[in-house]
Amino acid sequence: MLDAPFHAEGAIATAGGCLASVYLAAWTLLHTVGEATAWDVIEYAAPVGEKQEVVERVMSMVRAVEPALRRPA
Repeated sequence: MLDAPFHAEGAIATAGGCLASVYLAAWTLLHTVGEATAWDVIEYAAPVGEKQEVVERVMSMVRAVEPALRRPA
Protein backbone atom coordinates (compact mmCIF):
# COMPACT_ATOMS: atom_id res chain seq x y z
CA MET A 1 0.00 0.00 0.00
CA LEU A 2 1.22 3.45 -0.89
CA ASP A 3 0.27 6.60 0.94
CA ALA A 4 -0.34 8.47 -2.30
CA PRO A 5 -3.49 9.44 -4.22
CA PHE A 6 -1.93 8.47 -7.58
CA HIS A 7 0.89 6.19 -8.64
CA ALA A 8 2.10 4.93 -12.00
CA GLU A 9 4.89 2.68 -13.15
CA GLY A 10 5.34 2.17 -16.85
CA ALA A 11 1.97 1.57 -18.45
CA ILE A 12 0.15 0.80 -15.20
CA ALA A 13 -1.49 3.40 -12.99
CA THR A 14 -3.57 3.27 -9.84
CA ALA A 15 -5.36 5.91 -7.79
CA GLY A 16 -7.51 6.18 -4.71
CA GLY A 17 -9.76 8.73 -3.10
CA CYS A 18 -12.35 11.11 -4.43
CA LEU A 19 -10.19 12.26 -7.36
CA ALA A 20 -9.10 8.77 -8.42
CA SER A 21 -11.12 8.76 -11.64
CA VAL A 22 -9.91 12.26 -12.54
CA TYR A 23 -6.26 11.31 -11.99
CA LEU A 24 -6.63 8.15 -14.08
CA ALA A 25 -8.48 10.00 -16.83
CA ALA A 26 -5.85 12.76 -16.93
CA TRP A 27 -3.01 10.23 -17.01
CA THR A 28 -4.67 8.26 -19.81
CA LEU A 29 -5.39 11.40 -21.83
CA LEU A 30 -1.86 12.69 -21.28
CA HIS A 31 -0.45 9.50 -22.81
CA THR A 32 -2.92 9.15 -25.67
CA VAL A 33 -3.85 12.63 -26.90
CA GLY A 34 -1.35 14.93 -25.21
CA GLU A 35 -1.16 17.48 -22.45
CA ALA A 36 -3.19 20.24 -24.09
CA THR A 37 -6.19 17.99 -24.64
CA ALA A 38 -5.86 16.44 -21.17
CA TRP A 39 -5.84 19.93 -19.68
CA ASP A 40 -8.96 20.93 -21.67
CA VAL A 41 -10.92 17.80 -20.70
CA ILE A 42 -10.10 18.07 -17.00
CA GLU A 43 -10.92 21.78 -17.05
CA TYR A 44 -14.29 21.06 -18.68
CA ALA A 45 -15.20 18.57 -15.93
CA ALA A 46 -13.85 20.64 -13.00
CA PRO A 47 -16.28 22.49 -10.72
CA VAL A 48 -17.18 26.06 -11.64
CA GLY A 49 -15.07 28.52 -9.70
CA GLU A 50 -12.36 25.90 -9.07
CA LYS A 51 -11.31 25.02 -12.60
CA GLN A 52 -7.79 26.45 -12.53
CA GLU A 53 -6.94 25.00 -9.11
CA VAL A 54 -8.35 21.55 -9.90
CA VAL A 55 -6.61 21.29 -13.28
CA GLU A 56 -3.27 22.41 -11.84
CA ARG A 57 -3.55 19.95 -8.93
CA VAL A 58 -4.52 17.02 -11.16
CA MET A 59 -1.94 17.71 -13.87
CA SER A 60 0.86 18.24 -11.35
CA MET A 61 0.03 14.92 -9.68
CA VAL A 62 -0.04 13.09 -13.02
CA ARG A 63 3.14 14.76 -14.30
CA ALA A 64 4.99 13.87 -11.10
CA VAL A 65 5.29 10.26 -12.28
CA GLU A 66 6.46 11.15 -15.78
CA PRO A 67 10.19 10.45 -15.21
CA ALA A 68 9.34 6.80 -14.45
CA LEU A 69 7.69 6.51 -17.86
CA ARG A 70 10.70 7.69 -19.83
CA ARG A 71 13.27 5.18 -21.01
CA PRO A 72 16.89 5.97 -20.29
CA ALA A 73 18.81 7.28 -23.31
